[in-house]
Amino acid sequence: MKKFFPLLKVSVQSMLLTSANSQRRSKKKAATGLGVIVLLAFLGLYLSGFYSFMLMDALAPAHMEILVFIFMGIGALVGGLLFTTFAVKGVVFGGRDNDLLLSMPLPSTLLVACRVTAIYLENLLFSLFVLLPAGVVCMLMTESGVGHNLLFWLRLLIAALALPLLDTALSVLLGALVAFLSVKVSHGALGQNIVMGLFLLVVFYFSFHLNGMIENLAANAAGVKASLSWAAPLMWLGEGIMGDWGLLLAFVACCVIPFLLVVFGLGLVYRKAVTAFTARAARSDYKLSAQSSSGHTKALLKKEAQRFFGTPMYFWNAGLGLVMLLAAGVASLVMQARLLEFADLMGEGFPLMPMAALVLCFCLCTAPIAAPSVSLEGPYLWILREAPLGNQTLLWIKTGFQLLLTLPCTVFAWACFSIALKLSLGQCVALLLASLLFALGQASFGMLMGLTFPKLDAVNEAVVIKQSMATTLAMFVPMAALAGAGCLYWLGGKLAPWAAVALPLVLLALLAAGCTAVLAKRGPALLRAL
Repeated sequence: MKKFFPLLKVSVQSMLLTSANSQRRSKKKAATGLGVIVLLAFLGLYLSGFYSFMLMDALAPAHMEILVFIFMGIGALVGGLLFTTFAVKGVVFGGRDNDLLLSMPLPSTLLVACRVTAIYLENLLFSLFVLLPAGVVCMLMTESGVGHNLLFWLRLLIAALALPLLDTALSVLLGALVAFLSVKVSHGALGQNIVMGLFLLVVFYFSFHLNGMIENLAANAAGVKASLSWAAPLMWLGEGIMGDWGLLLAFVACCVIPFLLVVFGLGLVYRKAVTAFTARAARSDYKLSAQSSSGHTKALLKKEAQRFFGTPMYFWNAGLGLVMLLAAGVASLVMQARLLEFADLMGEGFPLMPMAALVLCFCLCTAPIAAPSVSLEGPYLWILREAPLGNQTLLWIKTGFQLLLTLPCTVFAWACFSIALKLSLGQCVALLLASLLFALGQASFGMLMGLTFPKLDAVNEAVVIKQSMATTLAMFVPMAALAGAGCLYWLGGKLAPWAAVALPLVLLALLAAGCTAVLAKRGPALLRAL
């Protein structure tokens, strides 16, 4: 155990943080790790609190609270797979310290156990913040007394500790498949993008049909429970939480056994697997062919596009906002009648245009494409630095690449919203100006954060894209600016209708101009300092 905990600490840092030597960077690492924990906790609390309340409100009168825990268990399992499957490729199989650790007199199984346990801890965090809030909702809304005794909370805690074991075992197996495909299949990234796209389509489908599904669930709860026999372990989870200790122990065994099999089975072939993946990834096949000439701008934009669309981790984390913009635009046209009916119910003074601007700008906040772009260059940044190009040119190309992606999606969503909500000409112009100014300011600010909080020595791309301080700030600081614009809209409405629109636009224009000016002045110096 003396070797286990230091290795576990290294594995957790490789997943959440990045290696650093100075004290100043250590503080950044701690802040980054805390940010990841807060983000996972917030997401779990939001999903569990919102959906547990809706499900419990429909199922508590029928004394079918068990279905809430079954569905929350499914949510925790699927969410854990989504968060950690692609991280397994870098943490377990692609760590930069693999050569160093495998050369030490350590059993491969011990190393595998440490790295898999690091994945388990992330899944455990999400599981706790999904299942425990569901227990609180059950205690407050139940009509059968469930949740009013200590044994209920003990069973719920055991289930929350056991579920991530199964989640981790599945994540490692799927992560191994992803690692295999990435080195064996030339278009492995395309396949991963297709899988993630199908997953998002399912998410959007359930989101748009949630109310109808809950109504049907309340009317036929017993039939729904019987139809879930294919998910026997999760049925045992629900029955165990509700009071069946035998089924709870069966569920725990169903989680522990696959976890142990994965750890010991992978430990037997770990050296061969890591060596095979590394050797294949390092291989380069050169083919002589005609090369087309192009300017440096086109070449660099093509390079950025290949990285963005060819890295599923990058595309689906930094580009999710683009998908949301397109989906929101199409959804507004499809649900036009409902939106207009809702606006009529809210009254004549309902701020329809500001709410549309809020949706557009929030989607843009979830597309921090420029923020991780410098760090993703990693140790090869010097190649760009040595190119016959100015530092300012490199920065504007990276910032411009984000704008090339976000502006067309923003204009598409704006056009759909304007048509669906039947906005006036003045409202359409104000909405377009607000979204374009916000897109410009967010791209420039993200580039600044990428230069201020670089992670050139990150162990894998997941650390840069999902867990870096630059990406976190590039998402949440613009959200804070968006909240400030909302406050100005409210204050301006107290003065005059024109002030309610003008004040937020002035704020967004100042922020966009300020971030762009700072990037132009300080950006090259920050890049030279890397």
